[in-house]
Amino acid sequence: MFRYRLAALLALVFSAASVATPSAQQFPVREQFPQLPQNPYCLKAACGYGRDGIVEPYTGGGLSGRSARAYAESSEQLFQSSHSELLSWVSSSDMAGTPQNSNDIWGYVSPRGREYAIVGLLTGTAFVEVTDPVEPRVVGFIPGAPSDWRDMAVYDRFAYSVNESGGGVQVIDLRRIDRGQVRLLGNFAPGGMRTAHNIYVNPDSGYAYVLGADIARGGLVALDLNNPRVPVLEPVAWDTAYVHDVLVVTYQKGRNKGREIAFAFTGPLGLHIIDITDKAAPVTLSHLRYANATYGHSGALSPNGRLLYVNDELDERLADGITEMTTYVVRVGDLLNPVLTRKIGWGIGAIDHNSMVQGNRLFMSGYTGGLRVIDIDRQRRPRALGFFDTHPETDQGLFRGAWGVFAGFPSGNVIVSDIARGLFVVRPE
Repeated sequence: MFRYRLAALLALVFSAASVATPSAQQFPVREQFPQLPQNPYCLKAACGYGRDGIVEPYTGGGLSGRSARAYAESSEQLFQSSHSELLSWVSSSDMAGTPQNSNDIWGYVSPRGREYAIVGLLTGTAFVEVTDPVEPRVVGFIPGAPSDWRDMAVYDRFAYSVNESGGGVQVIDLRRIDRGQVRLLGNFAPGGMRTAHNIYVNPDSGYAYVLGADIARGGLVALDLNNPRVPVLEPVAWDTAYVHDVLVVTYQKGRNKGREIAFAFTGPLGLHIIDITDKAAPVTLSHLRYANATYGHSGALSPNGRLLYVNDELDERLADGITEMTTYVVRVGDLLNPVLTRKIGWGIGAIDHNSMVQGNRLFMSGYTGGLRVIDIDRQRRPRALGFFDTHPETDQGLFRGAWGVFAGFPSGNVIVSDIARGLFVVRPE
C-alpha cells in the first residue's frame, strides 16, 4: 500500500445529504457579535497555528511493513526518540492521495476490538486501521470543507467531524468499518451553525459538545446523541465566553456523583468550570485565570479527577519568565475553588498543544517537541518517561510538528498527528 524506500527517507532534507435543523431551535449567528472574530486565536495578532506561516506538507510516502522494520534496525534514523518505538508512519499522500497538512486526531475501537486512527486533514477526515501497527491500512476518506482546523469525536459507532470553514457537523457511519467501509450520513447544521473549532463527546451522558462555533458566541453548545445518526440541538447554550476546547466528565463517585462537569478552556480568560447536568440551565461554578495565562488551550484530567493538567498555547511565546514548554497543574477537587498548585517544565523550548491522560501517564503533543510522555503517578514529582520527535528540524517554540495525540487504545499503542508529515503509530516503553 505504501510505496517508499528507506534510502529516500534518510535522504530527506530536515527541512452528502443534509440533515434538517429544527426551526424552533435557533441561536444567533456570530455576525451579531462583531467583537468576536471568526477565529479569536488571532486577537491582537497572537495567533497560534499559522502565525509562523502555513507549513508545507511532506510530499512523499510513509513507512510500514518491511520499510518500517528496516528503519527500526537502521543506525541512521530520521526521528529522534527515547523509550519509544516507531511502528509505522502514514503520510497525507497515503491517506488522501495528495500531499496536505494534517490537524487533529482521535481513535476508535470497534466492537471486535480492532483499532482505528481518525485523522483530520486539510480536505477531509481519514480513517486508518492500526490494529496491526506495523501494517496500517487506509480504510476510507470523507471529504469536507478545506480547513486547517478540523476536529473529530466518536459516540457509539458513529464519528462526528467539524471544521472552521463550513459544512456544520459531519455524521459518519462506522458500523461497517471492519469491512473496510465508512459512510457519510449527512451534514448537520444545529441552529444554523456552519463552522466550529472543536467537538467533544461525553459517552457517559450521551451528549456531544460543539465549541468555538459561529453560533452561541463561540460558547458551549450541547447535542443530544440519543439517536447518534441525527443529533438533536439543545436550545440553551453556555455563551459567557468563547470556548476553544473542553473536557467533559460525569462524576461516578464522591461529592459530585452524577454531575456532568465541563472544564472549558477559554483562551485569554484561562479556565471556566461549568455544571452542565441540566442542559436547560448551565451554571458557571468558577473561573480561574492562572498565573501566566495567555491562551488556555486544552487539558487533561488525572484519573482521580482531582488535578487538571492545563496546556496554555501562547505562554511560551508571550508570557514573561516562561522559557520552556510548561504545563499548569490545577487542583479541581473543589469545583468552586480551582487552585494552581504547580507547573511542570518539560525541558525543551517547544509549545504544548494537546494532551491525554491514560493510567498514570500524561501524553503530550508538543508541536516541534513531538510526542512527550511523563509519569504522573507521583503527583508532586512527575517523571519524564520518553519522547518521539515527529519534527526533528528543531525544538524551538514554533507552531509546527505534532498537533494531536490519542493514547486510549487497549494495545497501548499511541497515535500522533504531525502537521506536515501525517500519522505516526508509536509504542512507548
